[in-house]
Order: sequence, then C-alpha cells, then structure tokens
Amino acid sequence: MKITKQSLYDFIHEKIKVQLETAREEFETYVEKNVKPHLIDNTKDIAHLKSGLTELADELETFLENANDYGSWSPKRNVRDLREVASVRDRVITTELSNIKAAIRNNNHYDKYHMEFVVGKASKKLKPTINKIDDLKTLKRELDNAVKTSTTGKQAYKNLVSLGVDMKEFKGSENQLPAVQKLSVNPCLVNGDCN
Repeated sequence: MKITKQSLYDFIHEKIKVQLETAREEFETYVEKNVKPHLIDNTKDIAHLKSGLTELADELETFLENANDYGSWSPKRNVRDLREVASVRDRVITTELSNIKAAIRNNNHYDKYHMEFVVGKASKKLKPTINKIDDLKTLKRELDNAVKTSTTGKQAYKNLVSLGVDMKEFKGSENQLPAVQKLSVNPCLVNGDCN
C-alpha cells in the first residue's frame, strides 16, 4: 500500500463528509417535523389565495386561447402574474424557513410569524447538533493541517494515528507503473545519434 498525502486528504474528507451528512440530516429532519408545521399553520390565512388565483389564471388562460388572443404580451403577463401571486404562501414558507434555519444555526432571535417560541426551542434542542457540525469542520481543518505539515505521506499517516484517527478503513493509493508509450518519432533525435 502506497501512502500519499492526497490519499490521506481524500480519506479524511470522506470520513468527515459522512459525519457531516448525518448531523445535517438530523438538523433538517428536526426542522421539517417541528418547525415547518408551525410556519405552515401561521400562514394558513393566505392559503386560499393559491386555489382561487390559480383557478382565475386557468380561466383567463382558457379564455385567451379560445379567443385566439394569446399572442399579445399583456394578457400572457396577467396570467403569469396571477400564478406568481398564487404561489406567495409557498415562497413565504421557503424564504422564512431558510431565515429560521439561519437563526437556529446562529442562535439568533426570530420574531416573525409568531415563531419566537418554536425557534427558541429548536435552537436549544439542536445546539448539540450544530456544535457537532462546527466541530467537524474545525477537525477537518486541523487534520488537513496535520497532513500538510508532514514531510511524507507515511509520516502524515503516523501523525493521524497518533492523533487518534481510526485508519482501519484506509486503503491508500495503488502503486501505478508508468504507462508504456509508443513514440511516433524516433528518440534518436533527442539523443543526437540518428546516423
């Protein structure tokens, strides 16, 4: 097994990536189950817009198609505008959910849509998960630095083991022999002995 610094970087990256994905999934799952339903409930007053305006846009579109007046720009724009307004609740939920996630990650106060309590509770509940994500990012930088400051791949491997990294699954890189190539021009030109 050949140990290169690049193979160690790749190994560390994959190990950290798996742990980060697990922590991020835990974060997302909690928000989806415990925060998003409250936001959906708090925006229910505008839920009727979607069905009403979509129906109106459909009616206008059908009328314009049947009247052969769909070629002009203004009616098309009106149909598009109606559909855009119809999706306002979805956009509010998507935007605010993104803002809420940022508030939870940064432990910031969030007081829109009567979500203060829900976001505060989520921040407390998800604090260990957020800390784990931050710690994993820090650990990756530190492990990458341990590899970088080593003079050889073998030394970097030993440093990682001494730091407590489980290297059982490390495969290393395969020794690759240089590929045999055929030359289209006789190399005697380089050697200067083509006589």
